[in-house]
Amino acid sequence: MSSTIVTSKFHFNKFGLILSKYSYQVKKNDILAGVVIGIESNYALVDLGLEQICFLPLKELSIYLTADPRELLHINFIGEFLILDIMNNYSRIIISLKQVESIYLWNRLRQIDFANMIIYAKIKKSLGNGKLIIFNGLFFFALNANIPKYYHRGNNQNLFIPFRFLEVKDSFHIAQISSRLAIFSKVNKKLVIGVIYLGNITAIKDFGIFINILGIKCLLHISEIFQKQNKNKTQNLTSLYKRGDQIWLKIIYKDTERGRVSVTLENLIA
Repeated sequence: MSSTIVTSKFHFNKFGLILSKYSYQVKKNDILAGVVIGIESNYALVDLGLEQICFLPLKELSIYLTADPRELLHINFIGEFLILDIMNNYSRIIISLKQVESIYLWNRLRQIDFANMIIYAKIKKSLGNGKLIIFNGLFFFALNANIPKYYHRGNNQNLFIPFRFLEVKDSFHIAQISSRLAIFSKVNKKLVIGVIYLGNITAIKDFGIFINILGIKCLLHISEIFQKQNKNKTQNLTSLYKRGDQIWLKIIYKDTERGRVSVTLENLIA
C-alpha cells in the first residue's frame, strides 16, 4: 500500500508558468526545470509550472541504481526533467531524470577524442549476438566477434575490459565498441613488421590456423603452410598442428583500422 507525502506548495517555475499562460504545448523530449512535491512508492509528483502535476516513475530517477530512491530524491528537490511521454491528451505527463543525466553524460563524453580513446568498461548482459557494455552510467554495444572469447564467461562481468570506439551515432546516443581493437591498440607498438615472434595456436580451421601473438589473434592461411613447408595439400591441418603448439612466425602486415595482423612462415631462423 502506497503512502503519499505531499508537503510542498512551491510555485517557483516562472518559465513553466509563462508556457502555460501562452498555451505552449510541451512535447516529448522537452527539458524543463521542476520541483518534487510528493513521493509515493512507485513514483514522485513533480511541479513543472504547468497546469498539471507530472509523474516521475522511480525507475526513471537515475542511471545509478540505489536500493532506496529517497537517497537521491526528496521533497523540494529541484532539477531538470525530460518529458518522456504525454498520455490521454495531456491529462498525464510522464517525465524522467535519468534521461537528462544520460544526455549530459553523453555530451561530456563527446568532448573527448573518440577515435583515439580507450575506455575500461564492464559487460552488463548478453544481447543477441553481442554484449551490452556499461561505462560511467552509459550503455554501449559490442559484437561478440569484437570481444575475446575469454571475456565471454559469466564470471567476467565484474572485470573492467578495454574497449575502443568503432561507430558513434549522436542522434540516437548509440556507440559500437570493440575490445579486440582496444587490445590491439595497446600492443601495436610491440608488433614490428619483419620481426619474428613465437605464437601459440588457438584454433585450427579448414582455411588455416589462428595463432595468439602478444594477445593478438593472427591468421596463418593454409596456402602459406603448404607452400612454405612443401606439404601435401591433401593433408589435414590437424595432422600437422594441434591447439597449444608454439610456432615461429614473421609479421608482414598490420591493419591498424581493423586490428588485424598478417603473418608468414617465410625466411624463419630456427
